[in-house]
Amino acid sequence: MPRIVLALLIAIQAVAQTAPQDDVKDALVHAEALYYGARFSESIALLTRVDDSLKTQPGRLQDKINTKLRLALAYIGINDTARAKALLIDLYTLDSSFVLDPQQFSPKVIAVANEAKAEQTKVQCQAAQTDAKTYLGSGKNAAFLDLMRTMKRKCTALAAMEPEAAESLYKTGMVAYKNGDFGTALANFEATVALVPQHELALQYIDLIQSKQQVNQDRLLLQWQREFDARQLPAAAADYRQIVAASNGRTTAQVTHVNSEYRKALMTLVETWNRTCPSGDSAAMNAIRSQISELLPEPSFGEDIRAQMTVCAEPTRSVSTTKEVREVRTETATPVTANSASCLEMQSQLVLARLKTRVDPVITNEVRYYLKNNPELSVRAKARISESGDVTVIGLQESNPILNNAIRNALVQWKFTPIRDQNGPRCVETEIPILIKLAR
Repeated sequence: MPRIVLALLIAIQAVAQTAPQDDVKDALVHAEALYYGARFSESIALLTRVDDSLKTQPGRLQDKINTKLRLALAYIGINDTARAKALLIDLYTLDSSFVLDPQQFSPKVIAVANEAKAEQTKVQCQAAQTDAKTYLGSGKNAAFLDLMRTMKRKCTALAAMEPEAAESLYKTGMVAYKNGDFGTALANFEATVALVPQHELALQYIDLIQSKQQVNQDRLLLQWQREFDARQLPAAAADYRQIVAASNGRTTAQVTHVNSEYRKALMTLVETWNRTCPSGDSAAMNAIRSQISELLPEPSFGEDIRAQMTVCAEPTRSVSTTKEVREVRTETATPVTANSASCLEMQSQLVLARLKTRVDPVITNEVRYYLKNNPELSVRAKARISESGDVTVIGLQESNPILNNAIRNALVQWKFTPIRDQNGPRCVETEIPILIKLAR
């Protein structure tokens, strides 16, 4: 008998230290044998070590459930129903859909499991009520509605919140409507109807807002089309942003149309660039670059199209003199050399045409004090853009370290469309102009 106990303790220690997949399964089989042999304390000792070990391991949900179930059964075997219920609550926390088969377990086990399930559901519902109130108060309608859909059938208190929540959403929508914030108003009215489908006033306001939005979208589209056709591109870009904002994230016919028109125009310019680039015609390339920059309604637009722009090496010609032979390069904004790190050098205008994400420097009180006598300052930052479009600042002309830190912290958050040549993605070195302008 002492040898058996010693062997059991060694097995427990091995499981606690390593608990690999096979050892856990072997321990569960051994614990089950101990349980059916009415050796409940030995089963508890073994399973407790396994349970403690599994707590530190990610995943392995089924092993954790099986361990807690067998531990609960062993505690019921020694009439410690309180410990058994606590373990079953943990089990239902791991898997709220877990069910014990009454045909396989005794009425006592089923009764303890039902009590544990009820307590776990009560705790879960209390947490859901708290979350629901938080979501409702902070305007997180989607999260609130999702919680209601998943929990209200098992939480009567949560279901009882629906009428009050619907009225709160409706009132919030009315405030937004009166303030002219139709997007927020519509979101709240739609959330109201999701809770109370026959809420007549909310339904009427939804129809009214959608009609207003449709008229406004059609008006903006006509205005945008006139400005786009007349090449009044800054005004067209402003209308574009209004059209996108008014769509509230939906893919409307208006958004689809303006995106299509911009993409067609951009594709034409990129194709023209790719045909012109090998010729080294700097005047033509500068003109195309300017047209692309002017066309873009926002910096990230059409990055997939702009990624197709060829990066061309500049042509050179040799000019002989009586004393020397020198290379004369045409003045363009295309890459001119490869530096020691095999990065292309590129002028800022061409690089900025590939800008996806821009972050402005944070103007702290220290920076504001430094600029108090010079509220508008232009700084040029030497930067390296990696093959993936990330920015590293390698030099700043400004001498003030506080301002330099603000600029550097902003630039490293910029993101560019990767720049490619015939060999694939390339890193680029350039100078990026930053304008610091204090609001008056």
